[in-house]
This record gives sequence, structure tokens and C-alpha cells, in this order.
Amino acid sequence: MNSYLRHIKKYYIQLLLIIATPLIINTLMVQPMLFPITGDSSSWLGFWGSYIGAVLSSAIALYILYKQNQQNHVENIANRNLQLSVIKYNQELDKLRDLRTALVDFQASFDYLEINNIASKFIDGHYGEEERARLKYLVRDIDEKGFKATLLLDLMPKSDSVNKFNLIYNNLYNSYGLILGDFSSFLDLMQDLPQNKAEKKDYVEENLKYWGIYDKQQIEMVINKIPGFTPQKSISEIIKSHGNYENIEEEASDIVKERLRETIKDSSLKENLKTCIQNILSEEQNRIYAILSHA
Repeated sequence: MNSYLRHIKKYYIQLLLIIATPLIINTLMVQPMLFPITGDSSSWLGFWGSYIGAVLSSAIALYILYKQNQQNHVENIANRNLQLSVIKYNQELDKLRDLRTALVDFQASFDYLEINNIASKFIDGHYGEEERARLKYLVRDIDEKGFKATLLLDLMPKSDSVNKFNLIYNNLYNSYGLILGDFSSFLDLMQDLPQNKAEKKDYVEENLKYWGIYDKQQIEMVINKIPGFTPQKSISEIIKSHGNYENIEEEASDIVKERLRETIKDSSLKENLKTCIQNILSEEQNRIYAILSHA
């Protein structure tokens, strides 16, 4: 009933015209003529019937055309929005594929198995260029893949999963970098080790002094700025705790093993990082699917 009344209110002028027009014409036709006309009342009645019919037909045709154009306009806008949504969906899907590849490669680049292999070489007394090349590769690999992953993450909306990823990333990345740096420094130390015991002691002390300055700078510049990050016991601290600098080659195996044990707690962060990546990819996939559902 309410719907019926609304339609009457909306078109009441048109309804009044339809009802009033025959009455007005009839009234005019029975009034005295002001000037001579051709034809009788029947002829004029037929003319007005044809005339009004033509006007009404034209008005209805124009109204239908107007409504069709209006509907076409609405459909065109809807189609254009759908096309834009499909384009955006495909673009976001491509970004998601790139992000998935970058994050998976980045997580895999924390290669603790290779670090164990290098440590095994050190323990067996090998401090050659092969070990140096493998350490350099690990550094380049983690830097390259980390840079790519962070670039793609910066394009994403911020979320709790992304924030958690960044926190774990900072802890894991710096811990991983510390052991690579320590092993590289230890390799340099052992490669250039003098044969004379007195010279050997002075040489080790000089390197430890330099390493101590470097470790302090790293703590002040980087490590202290990472919430909840506890740095590993550095290889210089381990060497100092062992002492016996003039016979450091005899202590080398235990030094490397002790430094390697420091990485066990940090390697578990790698699994935590994997969980964060899975959450990020799942959230991003749901966000992309919503693009089409809201189109």
C-alpha cells in the first residue's frame, strides 16, 4: 500500500493531466466559437484524439528512451568498475606472486647448514680461499634477497603480521650477520697467523683490540636499536675467555664450536619467520580476493 501511494505522489501531475485533458477539451468544444473554424465537432474530436494520441505516444517513447539511456549509463559504469577491478586484481595477484617468491627465497637464504659446513672446515684446520668464497656468497645472498623482500613488503598495507615479520627479521638478520662477520674475521686471523709464539700473541691481541672497537660500534649503531635483541657472544669474547693466544691454533676447534653453539637459539627464529610469511601471504591473498567481491 505504501509503495502504491509513493508511485501516485511521484507521478500525480501526469495523472492529473491525463484525467483533466479530456474534460478541458470537451469544455472548450461546447463553448461558443470566437472565430469561424473548418469542420464540425466530430471532425475536431477525431483530430484531437489523433493529436493527443501522437503526443502521448511520443512522450512515452521519449521516456522509454531516457530510461534506457539511464540504465545503459549505470551498466556502463558498473562494467567499467568491474574491468578496473579485474585489472587491479591481476596486478595485485602478480605482486603477490613476486612477494611469495621473494619471502620464501629470503627465509631460505638463512643457510645455517652451510654455516655448519664452514665451521666443520675450520674445526678440521682448513682456512682457505674456498671457505672465504663461501662466506662472501652467504653475505651477498642474504643482502640481495633481504633487500628485495623489504622492497616488496613496503608496498603492502601495514598489519600485525608485517610488524611481527619485521621484528623477527631484524633479530635474525643481525644475528646471522654477526656470525658471518665473526667467521670471516676468524678466517683472516688464522690465515695470517705468525709462526713465532711471541709474535703470534701480539698479533692476536692486536686483532682482538680492533675487534673490540668494532663490536662496540655495532652495539651502539645497530643492536641497541632493535627491541628485545640480545647479541650473541662474539668470537672475540670467546677467544679472550680461552686465552692462550700463543697457541690459539690448539684452541681454534673449541672456539669455533662454542661460537657455533651461540647460533642454535637464533636458528629457531628462522622457523618463526616462516610462520610470519605464511600469515602475510594468507592475509594478502584474502585482501586481493576481496577486490573482485566488492566490484
